[in-house]
Amino acid sequence: MSEVSYFKKAKNFVAKNTTFNTYVSGIDALQFLYEHAATGAMHDSDERYPPPTCHPGTREVVIVRIKDWYGLQTRPDKPIMWIYAPAGYGKTAIAGTISKWLEEVEGLDFSPLGATFHFWRTSPERNSPARFIITIAYQLAMSIPELAPHIENAVKRNPMILRKALETQVMKLIVEPFKALGELEDMPNRLVIVDGLDECINSVHESRAEKQYAEDQETAQIRILDLINTLQSHHLPLCFLILSRPEAWIKQRFQSSSFANVVEVVDMYALGDHSNDTETYIRVELSRIASRIKGDGTPDPGDDEWPGEEVIKSFVRWTNGHMPFASTVIQHIGNRYGDPRNLLENLIHADVYSFRDPAHSSPFSSLNELYMQIMRSCPEGNRALMIEVLEDISACAQHLHSHVGFDRALAILDRLAGRIPGQGARALRPLHAVLPLSGAGGTNKGSLNLSPFIHPSFSEFLLNSHLSLDFAINPRQGIPRLLHGCLNCLSNRTPQSKPDEDHYRFAVRMWPQLFQELQLEPLYAEYYDFLTRLLSINLPKRLLQAHTDQGSIDDIIFSDFPPKSAYRSGHANIIVPQSSLQIYDSEPLVERAVSRVVSTFEASLVYFLNQTPDLWPKKLDHAVVGFLEGREGLSDESNQVVRALRTLQHEHQERLITLVKNHGASYQTLLRDTLSPTTSPDSNTITM
Repeated sequence: MSEVSYFKKAKNFVAKNTTFNTYVSGIDALQFLYEHAATGAMHDSDERYPPPTCHPGTREVVIVRIKDWYGLQTRPDKPIMWIYAPAGYGKTAIAGTISKWLEEVEGLDFSPLGATFHFWRTSPERNSPARFIITIAYQLAMSIPELAPHIENAVKRNPMILRKALETQVMKLIVEPFKALGELEDMPNRLVIVDGLDECINSVHESRAEKQYAEDQETAQIRILDLINTLQSHHLPLCFLILSRPEAWIKQRFQSSSFANVVEVVDMYALGDHSNDTETYIRVELSRIASRIKGDGTPDPGDDEWPGEEVIKSFVRWTNGHMPFASTVIQHIGNRYGDPRNLLENLIHADVYSFRDPAHSSPFSSLNELYMQIMRSCPEGNRALMIEVLEDISACAQHLHSHVGFDRALAILDRLAGRIPGQGARALRPLHAVLPLSGAGGTNKGSLNLSPFIHPSFSEFLLNSHLSLDFAINPRQGIPRLLHGCLNCLSNRTPQSKPDEDHYRFAVRMWPQLFQELQLEPLYAEYYDFLTRLLSINLPKRLLQAHTDQGSIDDIIFSDFPPKSAYRSGHANIIVPQSSLQIYDSEPLVERAVSRVVSTFEASLVYFLNQTPDLWPKKLDHAVVGFLEGREGLSDESNQVVRALRTLQHEHQERLITLVKNHGASYQTLLRDTLSPTTSPDSNTITM
């Protein structure tokens, strides 16, 4: 009877059928915790380098308010401080400044910074509550040495705690370890910083069919607050700095009876001298740009005087103290391909602007006006193409790794959309202030996915037709364009085609996902054309190549392959759009296409299962797990994958174990259910 180790370097841990006797060594316990943490959410992670901090001389009133509340060696009267402001007002920079201050403070015999978590809506490990408690617990173990052994013990006793509900995790990984220390009253107080709570959206890009227990963003954000409330209710030596937008549900929760007496609320927009902060920022940035002009080697006669006091004062008055507005203008005029003096003068004197009183307009009215002016700078004859490219990049950005970069992504989309190479980048050239084009910033290192816009407010502007008017975009219109390009790419492959071309790697991985994201109204005829084209493709060959090239495809695409719903029959299959599931029962073409997709995906999996392990492609185990999840444990002796797995079970059981051993006990159970015999319950026992 074979036995395999479940955890790397585990001791005394043997799994036989469903009986577990678990123990993880002390070193492995924290490593195990670390491997499940959202390391990119920590303030000093490489993902976030360089971490945003406040511009010198700005936001000082807010920073002093936080320092006075925290008190370093004395516990605050209220253990939670909530700072709120609209997007772009420097909340993340404030969080970074406080983290930096706590790390550099001298004269203490303890580390006052307990833990940090920076949510980010386009990062799968940072836009969900899933890793929040694990990440906080790991950092507390690092910052509070005497706490570490007790957190280690919690993981040793039950490694599966990392799979439990967050409400269970918070007790086992944080509350109980603190209680194990005994008297906490004299223990130094640590600060936990939670930034961007409104960015916790629980990955809205995942379909409800794929993630049936998905929470909407309101529920996810309230859940985080309730977890924090649980921690403070146990009177631990922790206090919490929470920064977010003033979303209605967050505000309502903080005003509830469970929070009212433990939260200090700070309206960042109402606090401090925004005009002074903005002026300080403008002066420094214009001075920097002026120095760059002088260093370019071709100074104009007026360089020594620019910007001059009059230009600075005009700029300051124009911003009405709105820092996001000022920073966007600086980004716009700082482009090395234009003359910053002329760009700034043209913006300030543009007739489309009226100077508004901030008290009688939204904080972003001026910013939206600036966005409109930037959009209008695009030549009229190029605007339709510009909008098309923006829709395409918005439709697929969440599926691309951040390191792919904006320019490379545009090159992929040009090929799939049938545009001339480089046409997409040229169409977006006037938008360098708001897009991470070459010479105007870069991809956001705080995100695992490609961030198509420098600031989220620009995305909100484009998606809101009341704000962007004729420049409004609809990313769903990009999906059929990209799907058409993917199917053409797969259909037109020849023996001479290069398998490592980015657009092909995108096409061979993404066509199922694009099918699922289609909105059929009013695209029924186009959808049927897509299915007909799909049926004409040599799909078995394409899928075998997709499996074989997993590593290189994973380098650019951020999505699972194969998707588990590719193995599902009926309207649950991935090529049936989630918006129109009923179409499966009414159209024979849809039924035929689904049958082809299921059988082909299964056949490609069987092909590799019949090979020796040295010929298995990367992530074959993920494909098997996807099949098991798609089948949901249903046993079917006629299914070709089930038959192949049973062959492994009888002839090469160690290979079968290898395929699921790293995916947890639940998948081992799922495998056992899938392979369960229809006759003798003991004839096919799987020993894990």
